Amino acid sequence: HPLFAIETSFTNNDNNVDNDIHTEFDIGVCNIPGVDWQRPSKVNQDWAFINHQSLVNDDDGDDDDGNDGNDYGRSKKMYTVIGVLDGHGKYGHELSSFAAKNMPCEISNQFTSATSSSSSLDELPEPILEFERQTIQKSGGFNCDEYKSTTTRTQRALINAFHAVHYNAIHDTKVKAGRNGATCIVCHIDHESKECTVAYVGDSRAIRFSAGDADDDDDADDDDGNDGIEVIAEEHTVSLPAERIRIENGEGTLRGQNVFYGPIGIAMTRALGDAVMVRAGVIPTPAVGKFQLHQGDVLVLATDGIWDVLGNERVRDIIVTLERRQQQQQQQKQQQRRRKDKGKKKKDE
Repeated sequence: HPLFAIETSFTNNDNNVDNDIHTEFDIGVCNIPGVDWQRPSKVNQDWAFINHQSLVNDDDGDDDDGNDGNDYGRSKKMYTVIGVLDGHGKYGHELSSFAAKNMPCEISNQFTSATSSSSSLDELPEPILEFERQTIQKSGGFNCDEYKSTTTRTQRALINAFHAVHYNAIHDTKVKAGRNGATCIVCHIDHESKECTVAYVGDSRAIRFSAGDADDDDDADDDDGNDGIEVIAEEHTVSLPAERIRIENGEGTLRGQNVFYGPIGIAMTRALGDAVMVRAGVIPTPAVGKFQLHQGDVLVLATDGIWDVLGNERVRDIIVTLERRQQQQQQQKQQQRRRKDKGKKKKDE
C-alpha cells in the first residue's frame, strides 16, 4: 500500500561478501490503513522492515548454544531479520518509524561486535548498561542481568538491540518518546541452521503453522487442540500473570486492562518508547524464544488491526486457501503448457 512504510536493507561487515542473498523462503508484506471518520487526519502508524545480513565471524570459540564455533568461526553467516511494528499515542508513528530504521542496524552491531576479539556479544555502551541496571531494575523489580543469563547469544543480541533502540529514541529530541511508543516483533532467521529467534514487546502477535498441516482439517489438531498453530509472540497485557505482577510491583496502577501512571494509560505492559511509563512497570525488554523452521512452515507477524477481528485459525485458513488456489493455478498452467507442447509435436510430425 502506498501509505505503508517498509524498510528493506542489506548489511554486511566484510567488503568481500557478495551482496546477492538468495533465501529459501518468501516474505510478503501487506497493510491497509484504517479509517477513523472522527479523525480524518489519522496517521498510519504501522511499519515493517526486512534486513538481509551477511556477517563474517572470526572467533573460533564455542557459543552458549553449544555450537562448536559454527556460529562464530571464520565463516560467512547469512541472516534475515524481519520486523513488524505498531505505534501508539499521537506521535506513535515517530517511534515505529525510528525503530524500523534503527533496529536492523543495532542487531547487526551486536553480531559484528561478537566477531571482534576485543568485544563480546553482551557489550553495550555504558549509558545503556546503566539504564538497564537502574531504570529497568526499578521497574517492578525486573532483574535484567538475571533475565539475560537464561538466554542464548542470539536472544541476548536481540534484547540488547531493543534496549539500544529504546534508549536512543528517548534521547533523540526529534522523537517524541515520552508519551508515545510502539509494539515490535522481530524474527531473526539463520539461513544455515534454519533456526528462528523471536523477540517481542507490545500487543502485536505472531503465529506459526505448517501449510501442510491444514490439508486435512481432521488431522490438524495437535495434543493441545490448537489446530497445529503455535503462538510464537503473544500480546503483553495485564492478562498475563507475570506481567500483572510486575506492574503491581511498580509505581503504576491498574484500571481494567490498562496500565496507568498518573493520568497516562496504555493497554500493554511492554513497549519501545513510552518513557514515562517505565516506572509503572512498562519495560522495553522483549520476551524471547527460538524454534526450528521446517519445510512448509508459515510465520504470520501482525498488529492488532488483524488480531482484533481475525482469530488464529481464520488467518491460517485464509493463507492456506490462497496457497492452494495458487498451486492449482500453477498446475493448470503446467497442464496447458504440456497440451500445447504435445499438440505442437503432433503438428511437427
